[in-house]
Amino acid sequence: MTGSLVKGTLLVAGALPIRVASWIATLFGAGTAARRLRLLTTGIHLAAYLVTGLVWAFLLPDGVLYPIFDSANLEHSWGGPSLACAWVVHFLLGAVVLLIVSLPFAVWRPPGANPGS
Repeated sequence: MTGSLVKGTLLVAGALPIRVASWIATLFGAGTAARRLRLLTTGIHLAAYLVTGLVWAFLLPDGVLYPIFDSANLEHSWGGPSLACAWVVHFLLGAVVLLIVSLPFAVWRPPGANPGS
């Protein structure tokens, strides 16, 4: 993998949260920051947002916010019996799936590439 492919994969994986952050920046009157954030996601196809959005829908509650949503029974959890280990395992699994799903979009149409070319 080249450096640009890794960067593209990370940008596709983070495109949805970056776009949401740009909307929040706009709401708070930080137009320059919002424009800079939107520029990061230039050239990312709508299909990439849809597919990675599905992964983010599972990654947020089951990975990032695991202690809040899924920590009731740690004995049978992957990475259990401690909360820290279960949290790390669930987060890493979600992050790996997100990167795997993002890779084809980064190869197909790299972020920042001219859609007309």
